[in-house]
Amino acid sequence: MKTIRVISSITIFLIAISCQSIILRLAGFHKPKIETKKSIESYLIKNGQNLYDVFALDTILAEQLKNHSFKPGWPADFRPIQIRVYNKNGDPIMHSASCEGFLKDLKTFDTVPPRNQVNLDSTLNLQQDLNRYFTLDGHPAHIIAVTGYDYYIVVYFAKFFYKMSKISFTEVEKYRQKHPELKIKVYKINVDVLDWWNTEIITDIKIHH
Repeated sequence: MKTIRVISSITIFLIAISCQSIILRLAGFHKPKIETKKSIESYLIKNGQNLYDVFALDTILAEQLKNHSFKPGWPADFRPIQIRVYNKNGDPIMHSASCEGFLKDLKTFDTVPPRNQVNLDSTLNLQQDLNRYFTLDGHPAHIIAVTGYDYYIVVYFAKFFYKMSKISFTEVEKYRQKHPELKIKVYKINVDVLDWWNTEIITDIKIHH
């Protein structure tokens, strides 16, 4: 059975508090587990999300993302909570990950188009991005980008980072409501380990006191 190291290392520096479970919960982290289509759909419904345009990674793409630089000049690693924005032509215009800071503080969605803070991975256009994903039950999704939208937003989310995922959904929805003049298409990409991956989960969580 193939083993995927889902989270290579999570380092949390504790200054005054040494309780691991409390700190991880404050960070919005849950211990990863094997998920199913049903569990992911239940999670989305619980968080007020519809089930349209929900897709997933497979093991090959997960490994590729782990060994790919998130942005030019960055060390190779997978940032599980991220957002990509493309314009009406499918060209990338914004690329953000939670490690860059909170979207609200970065004012990512305070402008039209959304603001890109540091660098931009321009190696993929919208269709190339969408070509990589699977359905929640493990079939190639064969997504064809629908024309006629001003912006296309690809949101990566995970149950094991429930708080950060919820923040991403909330900020995107606020942006849609703030700009009813814009036609926005949202694709939700789950990055949890799914049952059809046929793999184990190994986590490597390091807590420094």
